[in-house]
Amino acid sequence: MEIRAYNEAYLPYAMENLAAMIDCGINQCGFPPQLFYRMFLTSGVASQIEKGNPRYLAGLSGAELASRVIELVAGESPKEIDGTFSISPEYWAGWVLAYYQWKSGKSFRLINDNGLDIEKIIALYHPLHEADLDKFASVADRIITETVNSSVSPLKKARERCGLTQEDLSRISGVSLRMIRAYEQKAQDIAKANFSTIERLQSVLHADFSEL
Repeated sequence: MEIRAYNEAYLPYAMENLAAMIDCGINQCGFPPQLFYRMFLTSGVASQIEKGNPRYLAGLSGAELASRVIELVAGESPKEIDGTFSISPEYWAGWVLAYYQWKSGKSFRLINDNGLDIEKIIALYHPLHEADLDKFASVADRIITETVNSSVSPLKKARERCGLTQEDLSRISGVSLRMIRAYEQKAQDIAKANFSTIERLQSVLHADFSEL
């Protein structure tokens, strides 16, 4: 049984308020989408929603949330947010994002950092705005999985395929643990490693050079 951060009864309020907040922040206050979303992440408002704080889920309106974000980050309240909003692609992006965060349990920052930033969500409006929420969730899962997999180094994939830890690979191959970590974190380019290092790794991992 999955445990959610807050009861599903609060979800419609969270979705409506996050939707209105993003629409107001972008379309009324004039912030570029990525900038306003970064403000949302750094303000602490995102974490309060993730924790299920009732004040941030339902106690404040979307316009009040937008004002709160701007005030916390910029140090001053916006001149005017009149509380109206449009059912725009930006509104839809906030709506589905609130649902996906609640359903997946992923933080807003993790969602953003793993390939599903606010501009990409807005761009999904036309293909997905008439689909049900679970369709968006499945697309979001695919995008995040593809992003995470593409960021994993080939050496790490080959090592894990063989069921080895970094320590195992270092011990068996004779390549230092420090270098293996550097290659996997892409701090060092394995293509520039000397031939003997590549040969030892290939031998242990049963992999061609192109796989590393």
